[in-house]
Amino acid sequence: MVAPTAGPYTEWGTIGDQLSELLKLPVLVENDAAAAALGEFWSRRVSREQSFGCVYLSTGIGAGMVFGGALFRGASFDAGELGHLSIAYDGRPCPCGNQGCVERYASMTASVDTARAHPALAARLRLDGSVSSAYDTLARAAVSGDPDAFGVIEDAAGYLSVAVTSMVNLLDLGRIVLTGPGVAVAGSIYARRLRSHLARTAHARSRHEVQVELSAQPRNAAGIGAAALVVQASIAPGHTPGMR
Repeated sequence: MVAPTAGPYTEWGTIGDQLSELLKLPVLVENDAAAAALGEFWSRRVSREQSFGCVYLSTGIGAGMVFGGALFRGASFDAGELGHLSIAYDGRPCPCGNQGCVERYASMTASVDTARAHPALAARLRLDGSVSSAYDTLARAAVSGDPDAFGVIEDAAGYLSVAVTSMVNLLDLGRIVLTGPGVAVAGSIYARRLRSHLARTAHARSRHEVQVELSAQPRNAAGIGAAALVVQASIAPGHTPGMR
């Protein structure tokens, strides 16, 4: 049984223990972005020698990194908080305590907030309801040629590109997959902007290309990764800590 979730690892153990007790089955608990990364790594048959990253765009922004065929989880299982990489040291305050976090500029939530603050756009698209439904409406308008909607998504893609470039430069990644519900409709806008930005700014661009790809199933990527996590736990248990 797999329960992908978000939040600090100190809470994961409690969730995993409780589910395992209720279900009388082993339970694995994993962050959605990390699970998505593992699923993309397996389904794409990425070489173990390749440094691989996955960017998960949703109401927040996360990332998963796979090195040597295993997820990199960090000292407290909190690696991959790409959304809290600052792109403006004196920028918008973030609940995490930092300022200028890219999540405050490029997440689905941030894009919807920006669109709702645009009176004509908000009135034209009727961006009420949940963040997810409003964002899908905005994304469909962007890819259908609405210039204001496109501007909001294009700006978000630009902000995300800055953060992803820092991640690529720090870890020398060779391949990035964009996934999550935020790229289900307007993924082409994000991918095009990120490819262009990395081609100009990636530190290792003269030595190797950084491939940027879109997930085939961005809305289901975390669930697919959760299934892959179960398989990995069976065939390579040393790479899958956290079994409850």
